[in-house]
Amino acid sequence: MNELQVDKELREKAKKAIVDVPMHFSAGIDQVLSSLPVHPVQKRSSARKNKWLISVACLLFGMFLLIGAGFVSPTMAHMLKNLPYVSTIFGFVGDSGIKVADQQGLTQPLDQSVNDQGITVSLKEAYYDRLNLSIGFAVTFPPSEKGFQHIEKLSYEWAGRTITRTFTTEEAKKGYQINWRHVEGNTYYGTFQPYYFEELPEEWTLKLAFQKIGGVDGTWQFDIPLSRKTTDAVTKVTEPGVSGQSRGIIFSVKQIIRTPSTTRIVFEVQGESESKEPELEEKLNQIKRLSDSIRIFNSNGVPLSSITDEKGNRRGGITGINFFAKDFHPISAESDYMIIAVDKELRFEIQLD
Repeated sequence: MNELQVDKELREKAKKAIVDVPMHFSAGIDQVLSSLPVHPVQKRSSARKNKWLISVACLLFGMFLLIGAGFVSPTMAHMLKNLPYVSTIFGFVGDSGIKVADQQGLTQPLDQSVNDQGITVSLKEAYYDRLNLSIGFAVTFPPSEKGFQHIEKLSYEWAGRTITRTFTTEEAKKGYQINWRHVEGNTYYGTFQPYYFEELPEEWTLKLAFQKIGGVDGTWQFDIPLSRKTTDAVTKVTEPGVSGQSRGIIFSVKQIIRTPSTTRIVFEVQGESESKEPELEEKLNQIKRLSDSIRIFNSNGVPLSSITDEKGNRRGGITGINFFAKDFHPISAESDYMIIAVDKELRFEIQLD
């Protein structure tokens, strides 16, 4: 039924509701009303109440029409998807940094679907920047009484090699690399977020294959084209060039990379002098201790949570003989500066543009 038909039917129902009142009924009603005692009426209060009731009724009716239109109009359905109470896969199950990017409209739509062994895997959306990648998908199983089902094995290609990952039930529930939630019936929503510490290329085709799902071996294979163009436009890179000393170590903040989904901070550590430069193994241990102790706060004093790797550890690593990096969830756009706390004695306050 289109909008014109709906309008026509509503008009017809309105006409049917108008009924002439017989004269003897009308006269009787007038007589009863005239014999009733007269009480003062607070017109302003009544008017306000009526206006409030009318406003509520209009709001409910408008919401009914809006949601109903979403089921029949592709354009309206697309608009509803962007409303805060209508979730995307990333909004429903994604990592918190990916959710921030999703809210900013920085995801890429996908429309790929493979059915094997009665199980359908449908890729719905992707997020891609120089530090992060996530694929949003839906999996529909045939009717079953198995209870909780999940991705058990998958593989993907990176740097000329094939990486295979398996997931136990507990790992699937913890959400390392795979975030996984039951939606309804036999349908699950999931996100796949592989661990990359290297910066990702500007253009790339990810080869992803699901190989075992819900105890069933099969092949659900996809080639996924990805581009950083949209996210690069809002990525900010700064080189603060600040340094300080603590526990015999000179500590410098070399670079801050802020993508929509991630805040990466690159540090340099050195001994007080060349003569006091520690041995390699000792230096690596120093870097690890420093890395574990670092905390980041926004200008409101709220700490940034660390991004975890495929083992649930805080994501970071050594990028050179004197350098290491740490990844955190994105700092809020309203934050004027960030505070990097190395320990109780050494802190940096860095202005953000």
